[in-house]
Amino acid sequence: MEYEWYADVFLLTNLLMDMSAMFAAALLLNDRLRLGRCLAVCVAGVTGSTVLLILLKKYLVYSIILHMVIHPLMTFGVFGAKDRGRFLRTLLTIYLILFVMGGVQNSIGVLLGSSTLEILLSGMAAALLFCIYQIRRRVIQQICRVELWAGTEHVTVDAYCDTGNLLRDPLTGRPVCILQQEVLAQFAADRTIQKEISCHTIGTEKEKLKIVMLDKMKIYQKGTVTEIKEPEIGLHTGEIMQNPKVQMLLHAGYIR
Repeated sequence: MEYEWYADVFLLTNLLMDMSAMFAAALLLNDRLRLGRCLAVCVAGVTGSTVLLILLKKYLVYSIILHMVIHPLMTFGVFGAKDRGRFLRTLLTIYLILFVMGGVQNSIGVLLGSSTLEILLSGMAAALLFCIYQIRRRVIQQICRVELWAGTEHVTVDAYCDTGNLLRDPLTGRPVCILQQEVLAQFAADRTIQKEISCHTIGTEKEKLKIVMLDKMKIYQKGTVTEIKEPEIGLHTGEIMQNPKVQMLLHAGYIR
């Protein structure tokens, strides 16, 4: 059985698939990537794999080199290798994504037999994943580091700079930041609940929020450090956001 193979179609389709896989892996693993570096690495990787496919007569040898050499190098080029475990997790995630996308691509080819449609769908997938990644990246850029101090003890958390958090203590008028209640347990000394105030979020009814007062809070954002004396902290049970790294919602009044 013979079939026609077009190098340009193969290169473009695989380039879009590889970029889609990189964006999807960055989304799934909450990792960052640079668009320019990602594009350059994917172009180099796909070009190299295309040349190998043309030169090598045995497809098995090509597959071994592709999966054991080219894909690991591409993963390293895009995401780096901070530690071996994280690198392997990223590589396996990319393999899984490519496996699923390859199955979808083959199904489209068998059912519709249109290489143009394959390229179009791959491009749409890459564009969609890129948009989602950019949205996630903007959220990540709104995260700052906060140190919470109780006496000589301190706990460092990732806080989301939430311009929608306008909650204030009705008695003192001071801003109230929202913190995961589990974080407070990291302090050796118990902090007494000072008061309860009413609050509500989108999709929920009014509820009582327990307030504690810490000794100080240091906010690190945009190269500056802001120290707040005796900040009022509202305690929230469960996750603050879908991003598991975020443990605190900063008040809008503290955002620079």
